[in-house]
Amino acid sequence: MQGTDHVGHAGRLIFLRQLRRMQAHEAGSRTGEDIESVHKMRVAVRRMRSLLRLVGDYYPGKPIAVAGKSLRQIARALGAIRDLDVLILDLQEFSASLPPEGQQHANALVSRLDRRRAKRRKRLNAYLDSKRYERALRQLENFAGNKTGRASRKLRPHQPQELRHVLPSLLHQRLAIVRAYDAVLPNADDTRLHALRVECKRLRYAIEFFAPVLGASATSFLAFVTSMQDALGRINDIAVFVSRLQKLKKLSPEQAAILDDYIACRNKELAALRVTFYELWARMNTRVQRRKFSDALLVLR
Repeated sequence: MQGTDHVGHAGRLIFLRQLRRMQAHEAGSRTGEDIESVHKMRVAVRRMRSLLRLVGDYYPGKPIAVAGKSLRQIARALGAIRDLDVLILDLQEFSASLPPEGQQHANALVSRLDRRRAKRRKRLNAYLDSKRYERALRQLENFAGNKTGRASRKLRPHQPQELRHVLPSLLHQRLAIVRAYDAVLPNADDTRLHALRVECKRLRYAIEFFAPVLGASATSFLAFVTSMQDALGRINDIAVFVSRLQKLKKLSPEQAAILDDYIACRNKELAALRVTFYELWARMNTRVQRRKFSDALLVLR
């Protein structure tokens, strides 16, 4: 990747790399032997979707719409599994801290969730074996391989289309969206914090995509954004865990007591996470972080 590359060309290379990563973890997602396979497959899909949002104006509208629709289908199929993977793992870790009798009741809850996960994996595999998935893959391959595709009609010939001219504006826009949340913090609810997490993730992906043409300070700024995203991610996980577990029915008194203890433990962790996040957020708006971001773009000439 070079700063003089056309945005559309660079975007297709990035897209193809993520498509290959998605496909590399398909077999593991089918078996479930390693829960990270679904996670990595899902991350690759998210990255492709984020890329299309970032540079979609540099492609004709129809291919972008078709690729986006295909990615949404795959994301939905994977998401149902991943949420249960994370919850089950978290419950297993909590169970290990309990006395033997408590572990027995906690493991019964895990088994119940595991049966639900098995049903969803069956649905996932049915989708991966379907004509819909085959067609989605073909459409994604066509988009990634269409090196001669026309630029979007939205772009006039004199508009900047090289990375060195376009990236500063694109990345500043992503950063501005994140920083705009300063107006609604620190009283944001879980829904708003989740939305901020999504925007932090999009900022992170955008920097990672084009790191080869950015300055060295991008690495440090990226690590900071990632730490903030991780804190928000765990906050969201806990909110999802609690919501899902509170919907479980037909619990024995012992299982209900285990869940109450688990939820109390996670709420305590949640309070600490919020403190951590707001400490990071205060640093986000300092001159030090802004300079790292700006210095990363100065090499684009």
